[in-house]
Formats: sequence, C-alpha cells, structure tokens
Amino acid sequence: MLRRTLFGSTAVVISLVMLLAGTATAAGTYWGTTGAPDRVLRAGCHNYPYHYRVRPHGHDWSAETFLVDPTGDGLSSGAFDPDSDPRTGRSHFRICRASTRAGRFTIRMKVSIYDGPNPRVHWVKRSHFHLSHA
Repeated sequence: MLRRTLFGSTAVVISLVMLLAGTATAAGTYWGTTGAPDRVLRAGCHNYPYHYRVRPHGHDWSAETFLVDPTGDGLSSGAFDPDSDPRTGRSHFRICRASTRAGRFTIRMKVSIYDGPNPRVHWVKRSHFHLSHA
C-alpha cells in the first residue's frame, strides 16, 4: 500500500514539473519575441539593429528591451509603448567596441500590461546574436 502511494505521489510531482516547464516555455514566446542578426563588432560606436514583436493582449502596454553583453553585464536598453511605437518593429542598440568585447549577446524583453491597479509583467523568451571581430 505504501509503495503505491509513493509511486502515485511521484507521478503527480513529475506531471506538475513537466506541466510547469511547458507553461514557462509557452508563456515566454506568448507575449512577444526579439531577435538580431550576427554581425561584426566594428571599431568605434555603431548602431546594431534588432527587431521586436509585442503580443500584449490589451491596449495599454509597454515593453522594455535589455542588451546583455558576453560577460553578463547590461549594455543598453530600449522602451516601447502603444502611443508612439507599433507592436512589431525595429530598433537598435548603440554599442561601442571600447566598452565591450566580441561574443554572444542576449536580448531580454519585459512586457507590462496595465489592465488593473497594478501592471502584470511578463518576460519574453531571450534571444541571442553574436558580434565577432573582423
């Protein structure tokens, strides 16, 4: 009897973990996407383009993008809202070679929905691109 109960409890726990893992993945892309092409990290300071898509499921929203460099440090950011920005668009991060190094960069995006007294915040699945030396 004890064996059956433990096995049943284990199956429930495993099912819940799998369900939550699937939900986190689906929710990460449900609220939007970001992306950028691989490029060459040029000398000086230059604009490096990226694209975004916000799926806010409401009219009152805002989105913030964050660029993380290969060392894990925050490097740049951007902000979008429905009064001045489309739900799908392009922007750029200004990157100076003197303040970073070549490698894998990460774009994070936070979407906030304002449909009550407090905003609901959703993090979009991270995207990555590479900047290499010429």
